[in-house]
Amino acid sequence: MKKLTEQQFNEWAKRISRSDRQAFNELFRAIYPAMVHFAMRYLKDKTASKDIVQDCFISLWQTRSRIDPSRSLKNYLFTMVRNKALNAIRDRSSFNVDHDLVSDGNAGSVVIAMDDEDDGDGPSLKELMRSWINELPDRQKEALSLSRFEGFDHEEIAVVMNVSPKTVNNHIVAALRSLRERYEQYENHSNN
Repeated sequence: MKKLTEQQFNEWAKRISRSDRQAFNELFRAIYPAMVHFAMRYLKDKTASKDIVQDCFISLWQTRSRIDPSRSLKNYLFTMVRNKALNAIRDRSSFNVDHDLVSDGNAGSVVIAMDDEDDGDGPSLKELMRSWINELPDRQKEALSLSRFEGFDHEEIAVVMNVSPKTVNNHIVAALRSLRERYEQYENHSNN
């Protein structure tokens, strides 16, 4: 694939804003593979990535009359893919806590076992953990989910959340501290 210039994107933007289907088709063919590859960095799923990119092109066509040729069409499309991918991650990670939750706390490594044991006196530990995670502040929940359930490292999460890796670490540490405190309260209550 030849290197696409910003000038080419500006030309496509002008033509697409005038409902030029050929320009839309040219843009699609030129940038679709790169956009799918970009979405895969977030989703790790080729089919879902293709779906997201196709949704972005549908949205672009539906809003073509509002395209501003003076703004970067390429940046607009990649931002749209990023946002839709992040929304998909958020939506699909309704926190299926079937994993062990591993803490990076100061007191060494703490593992909270997520077993299905239920003594019949109330919600299972798994249900409680889901509830506690969902009660975390949004940014802590997002960082924890991307780290523990999606397998992203701090650098990748920093890109997704548009923050520094240090901020990602702070969010994860705070989330784990909160979950550990809730778990300890649960244990103390269960033993009484």
